[in-house]
Amino acid sequence: MAESVSVRIGEDELLEIEKISKFEKKSKSEVLRSVLEKGLKEEKLEIAIKRFSKNEITIASAAKLAGVCLSAFMDALSERKIRFHYGLKELEKDFEGLL
Repeated sequence: MAESVSVRIGEDELLEIEKISKFEKKSKSEVLRSVLEKGLKEEKLEIAIKRFSKNEITIASAAKLAGVCLSAFMDALSERKIRFHYGLKELEKDFEGLL
């Protein structure tokens, strides 16, 4: 079920939303939902990368947290030049979740 939420938006951001709305021929609400969805995906990915980088979670768990497939998560690590640390211990941990 959708819920209405009130948010104060700065003047500059509101102008940008209105520009996108006109350009895309969408309502401001549609634009905001799209921007929010993209922002949430990016935020989840950043959290997953941070936790993986700190060895708090395995790569499979990080990909799941980010809501992406394993190869997409590995690509994100590569794009950010983040060292890929994955040993036998992490592999065993990931397999435990599969069985």
